[in-house]
Amino acid sequence: MAIRFRWAWGLLAGGVLLGCNGVPEETPGTGAKECAQTYFEALLRKDWPKAYALLDLQSQKRCSSQQFSRLAHSYRDHVGFEPEAVQVQACEERAAEATAHLVLTGHTAGHHRRYKDAVTLRRTDNWHVILPSNFGQSRKR
Repeated sequence: MAIRFRWAWGLLAGGVLLGCNGVPEETPGTGAKECAQTYFEALLRKDWPKAYALLDLQSQKRCSSQQFSRLAHSYRDHVGFEPEAVQVQACEERAAEATAHLVLTGHTAGHHRRYKDAVTLRRTDNWHVILPSNFGQSRKR
């Protein structure tokens, strides 16, 4: 009985060691995550021209840079706090489209705040953000 017990523990320990080869390497992306990160960092810094330049051509045709500036300012107001940082949590790439899920973080009245959002991107020559039709409009919660 004692030999079987030791043998079982040996197999269990060996299985654990074999199963813990380390964290699998993250699949390298094609730049969509970086585009989303750069876009939202520009929004955080109120660098409207840089953020506008990262929009896809169809979004730029639909919205002038002046309109975008107003909408981007409104977007920041609707966050409800002064965002200090952005972190792209995940970016799902599917051929020429991607969806980036991100969190804006900051503080208000001494409390840590988080605002979750997502953005769709399209790849032509490079990745570009598709401006949502409701960008800068208040959201009902």
